[in-house]
Amino acid sequence: MQNRLKDFVKKLKEKNLGGFIVTNPVNIFYLSGFRGISPQERESILIFSPRATLITAKLYQAEALKLQSKDLRITIADEKNKIFDIAQKLLRNAKKVGFEGNDLKYTEFKEFKKKLPKVKLNPFKNFIEDMRILKTADEIRKIEKAQIISQKAFFEIVKTIKAGQTEEEISEKLYKIIKSLGAQELAFKSIVATGKNSALPHYVSGKSKVKKGDVLLFDFGAKYKNYCADLSRTIFAGKVSDEKRNIYSLVKRAQKEAIQKIIHGIKSHKPHEHAVDIFRKENLDDYFLHGLGHGIGLAVHEAPHLRPQSKSKKSTSETLREGMVFSVEPGLYFPKWGGVRIEDLVTIKNGRAKVLGKLSSGILEI
Repeated sequence: MQNRLKDFVKKLKEKNLGGFIVTNPVNIFYLSGFRGISPQERESILIFSPRATLITAKLYQAEALKLQSKDLRITIADEKNKIFDIAQKLLRNAKKVGFEGNDLKYTEFKEFKKKLPKVKLNPFKNFIEDMRILKTADEIRKIEKAQIISQKAFFEIVKTIKAGQTEEEISEKLYKIIKSLGAQELAFKSIVATGKNSALPHYVSGKSKVKKGDVLLFDFGAKYKNYCADLSRTIFAGKVSDEKRNIYSLVKRAQKEAIQKIIHGIKSHKPHEHAVDIFRKENLDDYFLHGLGHGIGLAVHEAPHLRPQSKSKKSTSETLREGMVFSVEPGLYFPKWGGVRIEDLVTIKNGRAKVLGKLSSGILEI
């Protein structure tokens, strides 16, 4: 954490900033190691002036004070509503201060402007997220552990599925299995979608029951030591039809070839386009409804993004680099009977894609 604080201070100097306001709880954790805050409330703030000061409420003082060092000062506010007052005092002598443009609330911004009339406040987008995009070996180990837990949980839940169970029942059982395998919590709310529901990529699991002949799609992930996993698997209740078998095989092939395409230095839209080309040759590209993948780490959706290149001249595709971790998740979705999606996580190591955990073994009928 100390190196991250030092690196961030260097970034401020490069931008001629005398300070920075960090409000995003995930970014506060990334830079300082402080995790005790509620994401729904402003219970802490990290201020660079340019030295880092973590300001938090009494409720979290025991955890926060353990993090104090020569690079990180800890200040405890007597009352939660005093946190911003302390932050403003730290920044009063700065000329130019940056803040997270996609996180600081408008009312908070107005308050800073009012209390710091001589300070120029500049919004920055993805200023810290750009640091998070390259993972350390330790971060990759934690993501892989979360993914392996998820893969083990999938094989355990499959053993318990029977016709007549609801999506919610299966989801609740899956949660218990994930926790029993050592996960901290879920990385996101699990998706269990049966039948036509599986044609909706961001479906919310409900009361629908598994019926013979249904496709059953899972999208879930464990969280381990604050790092997320993301896994999608598609199975079949009963004997699979030739049509569905062919679709599954095509999606599996698209994933395999896209992973083979991934190398250090490739533009992020290239693997996506390769998957689209495979589907297009079968006149099925219109049924691929989303990007090929997304980055993952402390959040389940981070940079980089494997998706089509924007037609805007100002937009540039991201470059995939050594140390990035992201999903590869092609899918085809048919309103008449459902969808097939297969998702795994990869990192780039020694110039090529390395799968975290294991790829799916093939068609699974229950």
